[in-house]
Amino acid sequence: MTRKEQQDYLDKGFTRDQVEEIKLGLEEGLDIEPYEDKDFFALQMKEIRLGLMSEVPVELYARKDFDWFQMEEIRLGLEDKLNVRLYAYPKVPFDTMRQLRLALKEGINLSKYLSLPAGVLRELRKSVKSGVNIARFIEEGYDEEQLEQIRISLEKRIDIRPYINTELRGSSIEQIRLGLEHGLKVKDYTGSQYEWRQMREIRRGMEHQINYSVYLNPLYDWQQMRELRLGLEDGLDVSKYSSLMYPATDMSVKRAYLAAGIVDERPQGMGENKAIAYNNFELKVTPDQMTAYFQLTGRRTGITRSVIRNALEERGIVKGVDENVINMILTDKAGNQPQVIAQGRKSEPGPDGYYDYFFNTNVNRQPKILEDGSLDYKDIDWFEQVTRGQKIALYHPAEVGPVGYNVFGDEFPKIKGKELNRLTGKGFYVDQDGVTYYSNLDGIVELDGNKLQVSNLLVLDDVTAYMGDTRFEGNIHVTGNVGNGCTIIAKEDIIVDGFVEGARLEAGGNIILRKGVNAQDKGLIKAGGNIEGSFFENASVKAAGDIKVSYTLKSTVECGGKLEVSGRHGSLLGGVTYARKGIVVNEVGNEKGVKTYLRVGVSNEMIKQQIILNNEIKKITRELESLNTAYDEMMSLYTPEVRVEMDMFKKVMMARTVKKDTLNKLNEDLKKVNEEIEEGKTAKIVMRATVYEGVVADINGKKWVAAAKSANLVLSDDDDGVKVTRG
Repeated sequence: MTRKEQQDYLDKGFTRDQVEEIKLGLEEGLDIEPYEDKDFFALQMKEIRLGLMSEVPVELYARKDFDWFQMEEIRLGLEDKLNVRLYAYPKVPFDTMRQLRLALKEGINLSKYLSLPAGVLRELRKSVKSGVNIARFIEEGYDEEQLEQIRISLEKRIDIRPYINTELRGSSIEQIRLGLEHGLKVKDYTGSQYEWRQMREIRRGMEHQINYSVYLNPLYDWQQMRELRLGLEDGLDVSKYSSLMYPATDMSVKRAYLAAGIVDERPQGMGENKAIAYNNFELKVTPDQMTAYFQLTGRRTGITRSVIRNALEERGIVKGVDENVINMILTDKAGNQPQVIAQGRKSEPGPDGYYDYFFNTNVNRQPKILEDGSLDYKDIDWFEQVTRGQKIALYHPAEVGPVGYNVFGDEFPKIKGKELNRLTGKGFYVDQDGVTYYSNLDGIVELDGNKLQVSNLLVLDDVTAYMGDTRFEGNIHVTGNVGNGCTIIAKEDIIVDGFVEGARLEAGGNIILRKGVNAQDKGLIKAGGNIEGSFFENASVKAAGDIKVSYTLKSTVECGGKLEVSGRHGSLLGGVTYARKGIVVNEVGNEKGVKTYLRVGVSNEMIKQQIILNNEIKKITRELESLNTAYDEMMSLYTPEVRVEMDMFKKVMMARTVKKDTLNKLNEDLKKVNEEIEEGKTAKIVMRATVYEGVVADINGKKWVAAAKSANLVLSDDDDGVKVTRG
């Protein structure tokens, strides 16, 4: 488009943004007639232009009664070959359209719920997708924030219905959900008299196993509850500041005093910070009332035990008196120096709370290293098994420590030891005593920090193709072999005691193969975590984490972490091996020169993901710029009083926020990928023993070929190619 043609459009009343859209359409060779109309906003023109570029029927939305957000949702639906006629109505808000479109994309038709708000539709869509039913809660009038927490509860198989009502905010229902997840007595705080932050403080008190009943009073605001909770967690006597008359700021100060051992309301002794003189000696008490001194001021004549005792009693010094010091004074061993005749003692915390566990909490999952350096998985203990109803843990509450006092006999508040948090997790229940934990099922038990988890365990003997596919929402332990054509899929770990043939094994967690795999180029071993095994022969193995193995033969091995091939005879022979973080192996290849490919560092998938993210960031940035332009135009054209009533302005404001959030998320994802790429660039291939001809290495796309038999090499990335050094 020439400058004259652009000016002609401007003279006809088109804006520069509109002219730019016409120009872009002409440059793409499009028929711009559907949007060559100055009554369209530039952003509406853009959506029609994008539709023309995608060769979708733009006539379904190239109308002025659709705003550009609605146009975008219809266009995206058309591009995904969805039945947009189910939602392409001008009176349907764009965010409602979006939820209907996303549902259709997931194979869910929610068009009969056109009248529901977008947020409610979103939760309905997510619930249908996850297989839970929130329809009755929608009918009862719960809003989107409430429905989100209800949906999450149902997905986690938590019966939250008895504890909620439509008067509770979503944030309050969240506190109830979190309490139920941790097996807490949520009835204590589910009443409408508590707002969500008060609920949170009560819940935290329950989790930290303190006497939360001290502040179980809706008249406390949440900040006061917090100060009481923190004091209880520190084992302090919070009765010193638990009165409702104290605002939270005063409570905080008093809590700090108590924690420091300062009692600001203790009875005062008689002139305690002044020396009181007697016939030939004086007694002085330090300002903190913790130490009393005896000072000789004249001859020792007439000083007897009863004289000292009477003086101490008259002075009010009744606690912590040191008889040895009195003996020294009477036997003239003290001299004329001041002597500490009485000493107070601060209160000390009692023993902290602790757990007894009735299972092995330190399962050693490390294989035995044999004399040749290879790994033996035969006797490894992969997990600890428990049965339903078995006691698995017992909590011993913290105790109160020795009471402190000053020399006047005033006692300090008792200090309790620290309580440990309640154990969180799943697969167990807590007895009515609140301290005994029992397994809720037959399975395996694991402890990770404060998280206790009892998972389902499916134990199988030999697995054959005649048994059909095995899918399990837990761990699977195969005590025998896994034959050809079998499929085993576990949400968590898989362990196989015997041999694995050409089977498909997929685990969300780790896979351990005590005897290894001979797959005959069939099946797949895939783990979301690590894979360990004795050997891989003619197998396809893929792990998101690390892989450890004694040797591989003609296999395709891929891992997102590090590959270690152990033992003096540990070798990689044939096949293709990729490890993002590096490979450590002894022997590679053989005398016959069998082609063996090793690759480490940055993968093509990572580069592809980086490109996709960069392109998406550019796209969202352009869309945000267009929205900013529209925002600026409206700001300049309309007064605040007009803008506040404009639906279009509200939509622009909302869209800008959404795009900014999307852009931030994409930038975070890109940062993570960039970090992985940088990490991959440092990957090395360490070959400790013989390297034969036929070995081809690839480090970040740079090739190295073994031209002759050699040994003990380290390959790394270098500006000039692959750097080769002796190990």
